[in-house]
Amino acid sequence: MKRTKRVLGLALAAVMCMGLLAGCGGTPSNSDTADETSGTETSEKVLNIATIGETTTLSPLYMIADNRPTQKLLYEGLVKYVDGEIQPVLAEDWELSEDGTQLTFYLRQGVTFHDGEPFNAEAAIANIESWHINPSFASLPGVVNYTNIEAVDEYTIRLTYDTPYFAYINDFCWPDVCTMISPKLITQGDFQTVNGYAGTGPYVYDEYVAGQYTTFVRNENYWGEQPYYDKIVAKYIPDNASRVQALQTGEIDLIYGSAELSYEDYNQATAIEGIEGKFAPSGSTIRNIILNFNGNLADLSVRQALAYAIDKGAISEGLTYGYEPVADTIVPDGTPYSDICGTIDYTYNVDRANQLLDEAGWAMNESTGIREKDGTPLHIVFTCPTDDSTIGSIATLIQSQLAEVGIEVEIKSMEKMEWYASYMEPTGWDITAMTAGFFNYAMPQCWFSAMMAQMPEDVSIPLLDNSDEFISALSEFKTCNDDTRLRELFELLINTDLDQVLDVPLTHQMDMIVYNTDKIADYNFASDYAFLDVTQITPAE
Repeated sequence: MKRTKRVLGLALAAVMCMGLLAGCGGTPSNSDTADETSGTETSEKVLNIATIGETTTLSPLYMIADNRPTQKLLYEGLVKYVDGEIQPVLAEDWELSEDGTQLTFYLRQGVTFHDGEPFNAEAAIANIESWHINPSFASLPGVVNYTNIEAVDEYTIRLTYDTPYFAYINDFCWPDVCTMISPKLITQGDFQTVNGYAGTGPYVYDEYVAGQYTTFVRNENYWGEQPYYDKIVAKYIPDNASRVQALQTGEIDLIYGSAELSYEDYNQATAIEGIEGKFAPSGSTIRNIILNFNGNLADLSVRQALAYAIDKGAISEGLTYGYEPVADTIVPDGTPYSDICGTIDYTYNVDRANQLLDEAGWAMNESTGIREKDGTPLHIVFTCPTDDSTIGSIATLIQSQLAEVGIEVEIKSMEKMEWYASYMEPTGWDITAMTAGFFNYAMPQCWFSAMMAQMPEDVSIPLLDNSDEFISALSEFKTCNDDTRLRELFELLINTDLDQVLDVPLTHQMDMIVYNTDKIADYNFASDYAFLDVTQITPAE
């Protein structure tokens, strides 16, 4: 047997529901203070952070951006991804059998959950079994494809699979859903009810005041190094401008992540005296649009023209202040396959777009400015969810760019659940927007493993020129453990995807932090950039 640490992982695409717990309490301390006469500290070290959602869904049952500033306070997984490799957390070590079909975890001893329950093989198995039957984990082979799970002893578990797969271990890296909670909180088969908040992390869920804040206190029984702050106060501030104002007044000490900070917010905050900001080293996700081959985009030439007509540089500069680099592939930087960018260069070229549309028989109607063919206008529908203002702005800019080549775009904004349902239908939409992948350890297999099951691309895959070969590759890579063959498969998948304009990657979405320098000297971004890790904060002296 050999220990295997691979860089890649999978993502899951899921539709989550909301749970609700309530609580009460008084106003928390705003910051730590010192006795002016003795110079000794007389109060707790308190860090105040902002959240855009209340903590009533702070559970591995819910993979939502609202939880990312607080997720790592409570929960830990068996392993984590750091600087290009998988490292131990609650599993001290692991082994993948030579034939790639058995994954064994050697669990850390002496760990307890916040409610006093022991962490051991029984607890780990209860968690993994709950993931195994959860439909939201459908794209994670390491979780859903095992045929047997057993406790070898009190601190060793073994999962057995029918086939090998190069990324079984990576499925366990997710810091939001593949984390351990007290077995007392697990109701097998119930994927909506949050029964409480008890993990093994450095902080304990302490007090929740609806509409105001949640406090987390330091876990004095934590197995690892004790964190610096005694208490974390997560203040519920759903409005962007109010969060920046709270940072300026000192009500909060930091704002974290792309879900909580627009680039305009970032610029406004860092213009304030005493506030500094910092970006993650690279983007962990790709802003992306997906094309539907049913309808006016059935012709490859039209899709190619659309790709040439989109000015990604204008999106980057005009909507993100240049903070988001242009993306040429669906794979985030820093992954082994990020160099695969398709065999066709779709750099912005209006002349080439017009040429392709002319050759395809779409003639410009000079009176309307819209191209027509056989009396039918070149009209396409762009659907997008209403909860992401940046996507709406991107849709509006693309609408104006495509109008320059005679393509009429109708933007249709939808509530998120309606949007989810709409993109699985073959008609009613032509373009939609979706972030490609989630994190750098989860691509590209996360993107492709979900295809043919729950992605907008699913309606178009049967219409690819090489659809049989593409679908075969989608199946084969999930049972592959050979690096050379994997490279061949991902070249086929990514090149087909980009060349035939199934996806059009736009920009690399960035995560960021702004903070009050009176309280914080620096922040070191961990590899899973989307999640705040308070242990990476350097406090101000």
